[in-house]
Amino acid sequence: MLVKPDLTVETAYDVSPSLLRSHGRSALMVDLDDTVIPSNSNTMAPPFRNWFEQLEEGGVGVLILSNGRPARVDHWANILGVEGLALVGKPFSFAFARGLRRLKMSPSETAMVGDQLFTDVLGANLAGILSILVRPLTAGLLPHTRLTRRLEDLILKRG
Repeated sequence: MLVKPDLTVETAYDVSPSLLRSHGRSALMVDLDDTVIPSNSNTMAPPFRNWFEQLEEGGVGVLILSNGRPARVDHWANILGVEGLALVGKPFSFAFARGLRRLKMSPSETAMVGDQLFTDVLGANLAGILSILVRPLTAGLLPHTRLTRRLEDLILKRG
């Protein structure tokens, strides 16, 4: 099933360099809103900041791949010291291809971590990238996100 994640973890910071290496991955695309920062906030919890440092220390290439606004993505990319791509158009394959080009990696070397089945997981699966689903940090800022979350919950409960 195209919306079935390859891995499911509680939070993004559960995705360690060793976990990625155990799956043959050396690069990670990271969704921003509700994956590492609540969509209704401008504050990032310390464990997430530490996680980005651990990824860098572990030799993992990291890129923020987001459908979010450029100003927000650029802000966090600068703070975290990683590259960020905004308004990318997930789940379409061109969004993931753009991320792979920036990382200079192939799909088989890369993972994607995100909080949504229909953007992060579907897009990663279509691109041949290891998909990792995390529990969303909020119910979602936008009405269509909150509605989609209900559908995602039904799909996840049915396995």
